[in-house]
Amino acid sequence: MSAMQRVASYEHKNDYYYIILRQAPELGAKTYVLCCGINMPRFDPICWGKAGICSNPAFKGLQQLRADVSAFVLKLGLSSKNAEQFPCGSITPPVGDGWYRETPLLIERASPKNIKNILAFSVLDLVKTVLTVCAPDARVPAKVPTPPAMQKFLDALNVKNYREAAPPPIAKPRGSR
Repeated sequence: MSAMQRVASYEHKNDYYYIILRQAPELGAKTYVLCCGINMPRFDPICWGKAGICSNPAFKGLQQLRADVSAFVLKLGLSSKNAEQFPCGSITPPVGDGWYRETPLLIERASPKNIKNILAFSVLDLVKTVLTVCAPDARVPAKVPTPPAMQKFLDALNVKNYREAAPPPIAKPRGSR
C-alpha cells in the first residue's frame, strides 16, 4: 500500500471565475495543472451588448488566458502543454448552470514560487482581457486582491438593467442582403 501524498493547490475563485493550479505529482515532479473557468451569466451585467454576436468577451478572455499563461510560463523558463486527460471536474464547479471550462494546461518544472506568480498573472490577465472590451475605463487593481475583493470589484461594474441598456443588436434591415 502506498502512502498518501500531500498535493498542493493554489486557487483564486469567486462567483465570476475560478483559476486553480493543482500539483500533479502523478504526471511528474514539479508538475502542476491549470484548471480555469468562468460563469458566463455572472459576467453578463458587465459585458452584455459590448461585442458582436457570438463574441462573448468573458468567453474569449478565458480562451485567451491559456495562450497568455503559456507565454508567461515560457518567459519563466518553464514549459506548458495540453492536459486534456486531467480530470479538472473533480476540483471545479460542474459545467452547466452558466459555467464554462477551458481545457486544462500542464505546467512543468515549476516551483511553488513560480506557481504563485502564475496564479497572480492569470487572475489579472483574465480580468484585464475581459474588461478591455466590457469596461475599458475600469482601473484593474495593480496587485491581485482576495477572491471576495475581486468579486466586489467586478460587482461594482455591473450595469443595472443591462439587457435594456445595451445597444440594439446589429441586424440588416429587412429586404437588404
